[in-house]
Amino acid sequence: MPVDKWAGRTVVVTGGTGFIGSHFVEELLTAGATVRCLYRRDRHGVLQQLPATHRLVPVSLDVTDPHAMSDVITRDVDAVIHCASKTGTYRVRHEQPAHILDESTRATETVLNCARANNVADVVLISSSDIYLNPTTDPIQETDDYHNSMSYSPDGYYLAKLYQEMLAEAYRQEYGMNIFLPRLTGVYGPRDNFGGDIPRVVPQMLERVNSGAEIEIWGDGSQTRTFMYVTDMVRAVLAMVEKDKHHVLNIGTNETVSVLDLAKLVCASLGQPERIRFDLTRASGRSARTLDVSKMYELLDPPPRPLREGIQQTADWYRQRTGARA
Repeated sequence: MPVDKWAGRTVVVTGGTGFIGSHFVEELLTAGATVRCLYRRDRHGVLQQLPATHRLVPVSLDVTDPHAMSDVITRDVDAVIHCASKTGTYRVRHEQPAHILDESTRATETVLNCARANNVADVVLISSSDIYLNPTTDPIQETDDYHNSMSYSPDGYYLAKLYQEMLAEAYRQEYGMNIFLPRLTGVYGPRDNFGGDIPRVVPQMLERVNSGAEIEIWGDGSQTRTFMYVTDMVRAVLAMVEKDKHHVLNIGTNETVSVLDLAKLVCASLGQPERIRFDLTRASGRSARTLDVSKMYELLDPPPRPLREGIQQTADWYRQRTGARA
């Protein structure tokens, strides 16, 4: 990471005690930035896991509150990285689309309006590959988005990310703001949502293997996905801002893995036998979901670590933090 880009800068990170946000905070502090870490609550004691420095400024607030946000996004802020996001299980996303869309929209609008009022140089709105609802390219290119085809889905998270991107484009066009939209693939690593209410593939598999339970795979496990280690993702997004070449960018890896092989990797990482069962009555989702990440690879040096290495590092962290058996 170029020291001259972040050292001495002031960066606001929303969702700073969350999985993704906390890694942005950590990386920026390491690079010499002052970070205002915004969070609603710190349920997992993440603040204590971050570097101990006076440059870390934790602020507990509601990111949808424009008055509170205007007190932290001020004229001395150089960049804002908006990681706070409202989501949930598949069921919640489809049963509460209005709630998720409303809260997410108000948060994004507040971030953009405060940044615009204070002439913040760079704004990052963390997006998702979920916006590619009906892709027509394989691998999926950045242009295969709502400009090409727009569809409705009663999925609040999808709607929120879609609206966020359209809002960003409108603000960039009308106000000349420098806004970046990294579209993330599956992200995993330390401080992931272990024991949380949002089922994420890698932590869920690790917890089941460690408890002696079977990993349940929907379908036959042949469906393929891509996963990116969280600190590699952070490096890629920060490189996106540093280079200022692409304002919309797929963030992921070119290494695909079947869900079955992922389960085997997780078992091996904890030194446990393969306990895997298949539920052929459950829908397995898309057979493949692969992003074209060629533009990202041009920016990121070194490239993302191999999946096997990242899974092992995550398992080692999990074992250390939880006393998981070897």
